[in-house]
Order: sequence, then C-alpha cells, then structure tokens
Amino acid sequence: MSDALAPESAFIHDLPPRERSLWRFALTLGVGIVVFLLATTFTLVAVGLLYVPLFHWPSPRAPGGLSAMLQRFLGLQGSDGRSLDSALQIIGLAIASNVVPFFAFIGVAVAIGSGSLRAICTAAARFRWRLLLAGFLLASILIGPFMLADQWLDPKAGPPPILSVSPEFGVRIFYAAVCALAFLPAAMGEEILFRGWLLRQMSNVTHRWAPLMLFNGALFAAAHLDFAPEAFLERWIMGAGFTYMALRLGGVEFSSGVHFANNFIIVIFIEPLTLKLSPNTGIDPAALVANVGLLGGYILLAEIVCRWPPMRDWSRAGVALGSFPWRTRAAV
Repeated sequence: MSDALAPESAFIHDLPPRERSLWRFALTLGVGIVVFLLATTFTLVAVGLLYVPLFHWPSPRAPGGLSAMLQRFLGLQGSDGRSLDSALQIIGLAIASNVVPFFAFIGVAVAIGSGSLRAICTAAARFRWRLLLAGFLLASILIGPFMLADQWLDPKAGPPPILSVSPEFGVRIFYAAVCALAFLPAAMGEEILFRGWLLRQMSNVTHRWAPLMLFNGALFAAAHLDFAPEAFLERWIMGAGFTYMALRLGGVEFSSGVHFANNFIIVIFIEPLTLKLSPNTGIDPAALVANVGLLGGYILLAEIVCRWPPMRDWSRAGVALGSFPWRTRAAV
C-alpha cells in the first residue's frame, strides 16, 4: 500500500514546513539530548541535596560525604521499594531522571521544531483532558483486572505495594496520592515526546500506521535502557498500542491516560517502583500470547472511545478522529 492510500490521521496530516525541516529535526535532537542530560544532572543533584534533611542522607560537605551519598544511592538501587521511606526516595529519583528531563527536551522541541506545544499534543483546538480521563478509566476497568489476575495467580508475587508500605490507612492514601502526582506527568511527558513530537517527525518518512507503530514502539522500548527480552517486548507492544491511539484519536490525550493507568495500577497493586533492571529470563511463550492480547486490548480501547457515541461526545474524541486504519482512501 502506498502512502497515497494510507489511512488518514488528523494528528500527522499536513505538517507545517518547520516540522518538515530536516535541519530543525537534527538541531532539536542534538540540543534536546544535551538539555536532557543537563536537566537530569542538575535535578538529581537537587534531589540528593533535598534528601539530606528529608531522609538523613549524608551531607556532601562532610568529609567523605560524596562517597557516603553514593553508597546510599547504591543501597537504594538494591531496594525492593516496599517501605514508604524507600518508595518515596525512588519516586523522587524517578522524577529527577525522567519527568523533568523529558519536559526539558519537549521545551527544546517546541522552541526549535514545532513552535507550538499544542501541535505536538493534539490535532484538536485544545488539549482534551476528558479524553485523558477516558483513557485512564477505560484502561483501569477493562485491562486492569487482567493485570491484577495475572499477578494474583502468580505464587511468587509479593503483597500489593499499597499494603506493604504501611499498616496505616492514612499513609497508604498518601502513598497513592504521591504515585498519582508523580506518574501522571511522567506518562504525559513520555507520550508528548514519543507519540507527539517523535511520531510527527516519523510521519515525514511514512504515513503508514504499521511501520509507525512498529518503529515508534521499538524506540520507546529502547529509550528505557532495559533490554531484558520480556521487558523490552512488553514496552515495544505498549509503544505500538499507544501509537495506534494517537493516530486514531488525533492526539496523545487518550494514550497518556492509558499509560498513566498502566503505571499507576502496577505501583499500587502489583509491584513497587525500583531502580533495578529486569532480570534476563528469556521470553516465555505465554508472555508472547499475553503481549499480543495487550496490543489487541489497546486497539479495542481506542475503538470503544471512537465508536461509542456517548463516550466519543463526552470526551470530544470525535473532533480529531482519524480514519479506521484498514479503510484506505485516496489522497486528495
């Protein structure tokens, strides 16, 4: 199928000249990586200094302070994240190494490339927060139970993190609130960068949905620097599914909500956030089947919000709806 017959997506249709500029893309990538690394460094230093009074980390000004701080970090890297103290510290480091640097890169992409934050977020006139909420709710209701069942049927699984951080109800609510405040911007940052700026740049090469899903998902997985086969495959499938959502619904709002739901369910009910890389255990055939099902589930979520009139109207999904990907039409 030629690109002239590729299904239409409002999100990548008729990009402005500055987003089709090769030199702007190269400059954005180069400057963005530098800014990303600087933002990561400065934010991690700031978080480390903040941990001195909050979590009694050794002061870098004390004799051997830097070495002692490094030891605390290495100890945290080996933590299972199941105590409230370690969970909060790990979440803080995650914000420093992900949320702030991602939005720093997005700022560069807007300043040099698109010229508009809205343009790399949505084809609608404004960001559709209800569509984000729809993604969170549908993913929680329709995919969440399968995630929980898989975990609860595993005899080696630990207790839900929200129960292990503390026996006190108020502390558990606090933990859930911190996770929500941390993982919503984290999900949005990744979606704006990968399914926003990067996807629109990739559309300069092709408008075909299949290769866009394939390669955007692969880059998303590779960016996590976790190459254990099962972990890489799962993120690849997730990235491909989120790409479908962005193309079908004309923006990153829905995929941001689904992404947030996935991460929130994991850190609340399945396993806490840690700094450990996934163990390399190969690929279980059952995991292949589960990931194919996951991709189908993501496509189903997008089609529900597209085709169910009450949800489509309430979420404003219809204002930037793309064609169904297997229904082609000739370019005008």
